Amino acid sequence: MRVLVTRPKPAATRTAARLRAAGHDVIVAPLLDPRAVAWALPSALPQAVIFTSAAAARLAGPLPPAWLALPAYAVGEATAAAVRAAGFTAVTAAGGTAAALFAHVAANGVTHALHLAGADRMTVAVPPTLRVDTAVVYAARLADALPPAAVVALSASAPPLTLLYSPRTAARFAALVDAAGIDRACLAVVAISVSTAAAVGPGWAAVVTADAPTEAALLAAAGLVCDTGPDSREG
Repeated sequence: MRVLVTRPKPAATRTAARLRAAGHDVIVAPLLDPRAVAWALPSALPQAVIFTSAAAARLAGPLPPAWLALPAYAVGEATAAAVRAAGFTAVTAAGGTAAALFAHVAANGVTHALHLAGADRMTVAVPPTLRVDTAVVYAARLADALPPAAVVALSASAPPLTLLYSPRTAARFAALVDAAGIDRACLAVVAISVSTAAAVGPGWAAVVTADAPTEAALLAAAGLVCDTGPDSREG
C-alpha cells in the first residue's frame, strides 16, 4: 500500500522504515519542524517532571543530576523511551492523552510537577490537587507547503493513504492540499484521534479514526501491518 506519513522527524523516519520493511511504499512529508528554544530551570525542584511529547525530552537539553533523579511521567511509550534516553531514571508511561496523564500523576500523590512542553499545545484540565508549572522547551513550525514528491503522489490516479497525527497538522494538511489544487474527494486519510479527524475537515473520500491515540491503533485503522514499536502521538 502507498502511505503518506506526516509526523515530524525523526519519528517519521522510524515509522517509514517499519512500513517499508512490511512491504509498503512510503512517502515522508513532515508537517511540523520542532526546534529547541532557550529556557531556564526553576530554582526549586518540583516533585515530578511531565512530558507529553518525545520532542520535549529530546530538545530540552542536558539537565542536572538532581533533575534526572526526579520521577518522570510520559504520555506514551515512545515519549517514555525519549525521556529515558535524556537520562531520567524513574520513568512511567501512562495515560495515552495529556488529560489522562495529569490524572495519573495526581493519583500518584504528586501535588507539584513541571511540564516540559512545546509552545503550541492543547489546553488540558488539571486535577485540583495538582499544580503544574510549564516550561516551553521547543517550538514546532508548521510546513509552508507539501514536498514536491507528496504533491505528485497525492495528485496521482492512485494516491497514498495519509496518516495524520494531531489536530494541528491535520488542519495544515487540509490547507496545503487545497493550496496545491488537489481534490480532497480523491484522498483518504486516517486520523489518530477524534479531534484530529475533526480538524482535517469535510470533503475527503474517507476519514478513518483510530480506536486509541497511538500509532499502533492508527496503523490498525489504516489496515497497515508492521512492527509498530513504541506508540506516540506526534513523536
